[in-house]
Amino acid sequence: MTNDEIEELVGLKDIDKEFLKERENGLLLTDKQVETLNRHKINTSQAKSMDELLYMINEQLDGAEEGEFEDLEYLADVIAERKYYESTNK
Repeated sequence: MTNDEIEELVGLKDIDKEFLKERENGLLLTDKQVETLNRHKINTSQAKSMDELLYMINEQLDGAEEGEFEDLEYLADVIAERKYYESTNK
């Protein structure tokens, strides 16, 4: 077995897509999150803050059927939760 085959079996093939990376506008997002946002035509480079990004996501979700954009709803929850924990005094 090759290393690529082993990584795929173990689930490590695209693990680097799960790491937070600082984007050109300073936002911390994973490659998978950026892919999801791009799929829904949300341009992450236009957002100057996580609040603005959440606003852009919620605009996309407004008027949509419930469950229509489950991946986008999940992403909004993840971003909101991370934002909460980052801003909470410990």
